[in-house]
Amino acid sequence: MKSLPNILEFGSVRLPVSADGLLHAPTALGHLGLDLTTPWTDLAATHDLQSPPRDFGAGAEPTLHPDEFTRLAFTLDTPEARRWRKRAQTLLSRAMQGDVRLAAQIAERNPDPEQRRWLTARLESTHARRELLSTVSRHGGHGQVYGQLGSISNRSILGTDSATIRRVRGVKQTRDGLNSTELLRLAYLDTATTRAIQEHGAHGNAAILKLHEQVARQERQNWDTPLSPQAG
Repeated sequence: MKSLPNILEFGSVRLPVSADGLLHAPTALGHLGLDLTTPWTDLAATHDLQSPPRDFGAGAEPTLHPDEFTRLAFTLDTPEARRWRKRAQTLLSRAMQGDVRLAAQIAERNPDPEQRRWLTARLESTHARRELLSTVSRHGGHGQVYGQLGSISNRSILGTDSATIRRVRGVKQTRDGLNSTELLRLAYLDTATTRAIQEHGAHGNAAILKLHEQVARQERQNWDTPLSPQAG
């Protein structure tokens, strides 16, 4: 399979990677400090490397799956591998602190535009939900109302409950299993309900849930009603 190489950058390190995400083995292994004069068949057998070859522009060449590269970085006793372990320590620390620049760097490496759109929609949905829950709390919402709000949204937009979504789509978090359109619809619904609560001065669980049901019903009607062509 011939594929045009891309480049993954980690500081000053540049790793060629195929279109399907496999690393150029000679370059990657060199950055791990392995002896590249050793025949590839011997290296592959010694380190259990099983990724298929790819064409990086000079014919088929050996590759490493990122999992294989990571495994070697954490098991080899070379100065280069130890530097990769330190990089991993830094990345883990940044990830635990929610470093948005790290998130942006990771997202930009993903070649799939739909997955990048999904990430944008996921962030919008998460922000809208937090704003809704904060508003509900300020307007006297408490207890089970938070889960009930989510149930109304899920049934209106997804046609089922979150437990079913997680089971059918094989995810632990409901939003992980939604596509970008579903996430944006949830974001709109939560934002519209937040605004409605504020404008109507709804207070308490019953009033908030009733208002959310009305907003969800209207969103569903708008979504299901096709736009009519405008007269010329």
